Amino acid sequence: MKTRGWFFLSVLLLAGCATPYSTEKNFWSFGMGFDVIAVSQDTWHISFVGNDFTDRAIAHKYALRKAAELAQNAGYPYFTLSDEQLHVDNKGSHATYSERKDKKWDYGYGNTSTTSETTIMVIAKGYHQAPKTDAMVYQSAFILRSVTVE
Repeated sequence: MKTRGWFFLSVLLLAGCATPYSTEKNFWSFGMGFDVIAVSQDTWHISFVGNDFTDRAIAHKYALRKAAELAQNAGYPYFTLSDEQLHVDNKGSHATYSERKDKKWDYGYGNTSTTSETTIMVIAKGYHQAPKTDAMVYQSAFILRSVTVE
C-alpha cells in the first residue's frame, strides 16, 4: 500500500513541472512536446508546445537547442532561425451539471478552468560556412555547449 502512495505522490509532483525538453509530440504527451519536419536536406520546421509551466524563455531555449542538434547531426556547423512565432494561448473549459425534479431546479454546479500553452514555431536552416546575412548566425557546437536543458 505504501508503494502505491509513493507512486501517486511522484506522479503528482511530476505533473507540476514544465514540459521536458525530451518530450516528443504524440498521443501520450497530450499534444505537448516537439514536432520536427525536415523540409529539405538543410532546413527543418521545428514546433514545440509546452504546458502551463513552460514560459516563453524556456520554449525559445528549447527551439534553439533543437535547431543546434539538428544542424550538427546533419553536418552543419552553422544555422539560422527564421519565421519565429512564439505564442502563449489560453484554453478554457466549462462543465455544468444540474438536476431537475418536479419542474423545479433542485441543484446545479459548474466547473471552469483555464490552462496555458506556450507554442513556438521556427524554421532552422543549416550552413557549412557562416552565411553573410543580416539574420543572427549561430554556431551549432557553441549552442550545444552553452544552452543547457533539463
